[in-house]
Amino acid sequence: MKHEQLEEAGCAKQDDEIDLFELFASLSEQWKWLVGITLAGMLLSVIIALSMPKQYEVTAQIALPNAADVAAINVRGFGVQTTASLFKKLHQNLTSDVELGNFISTGQWGEKFYPATADGKSDSEVAAKIGGNFSVEQLLPLKEKGGPNARAATLLALKMWGEKEQLAADFLNEYIDVSSARLMASIKEESQKRKSLEVERIQAEIEALRNNAKKVRLLSIQKQESANKERVEKFSQSIHLLKAKFDLDTESKLLGLREALAIAEVMEVKTPKTIESFAKNDSKPSSTDINITTKSRADLFLMGSDYLEEKIKIIGSRQNKALHIKEISGLKKQIEEAKNDVKLAALKTRKNDDPYIGELPVLLRKLDKLQKLTFDFSGAKLYRLDKKASIDGKAEKPKRALIVAVGSVLAFFVAVFAALTISAVKRRKEG
Repeated sequence: MKHEQLEEAGCAKQDDEIDLFELFASLSEQWKWLVGITLAGMLLSVIIALSMPKQYEVTAQIALPNAADVAAINVRGFGVQTTASLFKKLHQNLTSDVELGNFISTGQWGEKFYPATADGKSDSEVAAKIGGNFSVEQLLPLKEKGGPNARAATLLALKMWGEKEQLAADFLNEYIDVSSARLMASIKEESQKRKSLEVERIQAEIEALRNNAKKVRLLSIQKQESANKERVEKFSQSIHLLKAKFDLDTESKLLGLREALAIAEVMEVKTPKTIESFAKNDSKPSSTDINITTKSRADLFLMGSDYLEEKIKIIGSRQNKALHIKEISGLKKQIEEAKNDVKLAALKTRKNDDPYIGELPVLLRKLDKLQKLTFDFSGAKLYRLDKKASIDGKAEKPKRALIVAVGSVLAFFVAVFAALTISAVKRRKEG
């Protein structure tokens, strides 16, 4: 029983083994199918390879702008730009879908790339189709492995695939120029707005300084007028007091003169005499009861009654007492100076306070500098062209030799399978 089972297992094992001789014999019997299918597949591969349109890859490279171009933008415009900031903005513009869509639409690139189908598609569809063949790649600095590249690009590669190599090159070169021009126009517009705001701010500051200077001047005028008025009142009061004192002094003097006159009349002194002359006068007693209390009074009565009467008369007839007070002339001069204050008159007649505003020259220089900005960026570039997009006539796609080789190999395997299948079917029918 066991022997029979082993024989059956051995037979089954022999049936499962592949007989290579029988396999090659089957293939040789169906060599026509093998060769025919292989040749047909190879021919089909050649037809497919030749029917596929050529695809060209065009590349342009741009790098950081020159320092001279950035300096020209900073000198002629408003604000401080750097090579890195300008190139970063250009990079953002080049990778913007909106910027690319506008460029494709305004330049009618859909009709140029796809003249047969562009009319039936919307602008967004055409832009998406063209944009699928366009890419911007950062060459430097190299992207770090395992993470995003946070460093700003210093060298970019713009690539375009297309069946028309020259058209793809023109697309890249023009897109770089148009994007740069649009960004330059945007910088100009933004700078002009910032300049206008800065001019407005400076003008407002200047106006505030001028208004403040005017207020200070008017307050100074009021203060000086008040001070001058106070001085005039003070000097006028001093004159009034001097006159009052002069009146008192005059009354006192007249009183002294009248007393001296009374003495002179009693002594019958009509003309000026000396004390010694009284001793020589025999008509009068050698002694008198007159009491001379002061030397001045004694001096006055010796002047004689004629003199004293005339003196009293003259003093009493004075009209302008101020002429006899020396201090009054000086006070009146000070009053006139206060009333005709030169400094006050200059403040009142001043029409322009600008020379007296210390901060004004700096602001005026800034304003003048802003007014002289031209915003003429002609000749300046936001990039340095490292490699211009050009044609070399070498198609990147399709790889026709590879297509034929792969197609031939696939056709050969199909032919082998077909030949084996046909051979197996024939043996089954014969058996």
